[in-house]
Amino acid sequence: MKNLYKLDHIYKTYKNYDTDYHALEDVSLELSEGEIIVVLGPSGSGKSTMLNLLSGIDSPSKGHILFEDIRVDQMKASELTEYRANNLGFIFQSYNLIPSLTVKENIELGKELSTAPLSVKDLIKQVGLESHASKYPYQLSGGQMQRVAIARALVKNPKVLFCDEPTGALDEETGKKVLELLQDMNGKYHTTMIIVTHNPSIADMAHTVIRMNSGKIVEIKHNKTIKKASELRWA
Repeated sequence: MKNLYKLDHIYKTYKNYDTDYHALEDVSLELSEGEIIVVLGPSGSGKSTMLNLLSGIDSPSKGHILFEDIRVDQMKASELTEYRANNLGFIFQSYNLIPSLTVKENIELGKELSTAPLSVKDLIKQVGLESHASKYPYQLSGGQMQRVAIARALVKNPKVLFCDEPTGALDEETGKKVLELLQDMNGKYHTTMIIVTHNPSIADMAHTVIRMNSGKIVEIKHNKTIKKASELRWA
């Protein structure tokens, strides 16, 4: 598989009075395109910091980050905006939908940010929201709102989809349905998905699992057998 990201001896350091706090410490990593990648670890392990650096929301204190052999850490603000708009999609635990817009209109927002978008109509069908397209977020369940968020991110046709605790606010049944949808979308569009989670069960549906603790990578595992999301044991 083609290499998508390369992190080379990454540090992210914050000053805490007279002490240096390493949110990330000497992290080196290569990620392949088209995979589902799950990043596991307790709070404060560096998961979200790594996601922020990969997406260009934050910059490393030291080290290099390459996306398709281009240095993300050297991009100017305008270049980072273009990088995110043209290549990345985001899904958050809190959904971040616009309450005054319908399901269809929320998804169309993502389309406006892309030069090569997917069909809004097709995505609404694929995420199972055809009968809810004219509804507003307050009329939807948590699982339905997360499906809207997934469709809005995917309509951009991004190369990478960042998912920060996408099932954190959902019960087991709904969470598995959302993960099943992500798995289906990965299979259909070959979108690279980087899922940050506290839930170790989700690791079983990943191609690659990265375990973190105290700002360091403690294990990288490539699953030989990948489970369907519906088969996951829920932690």
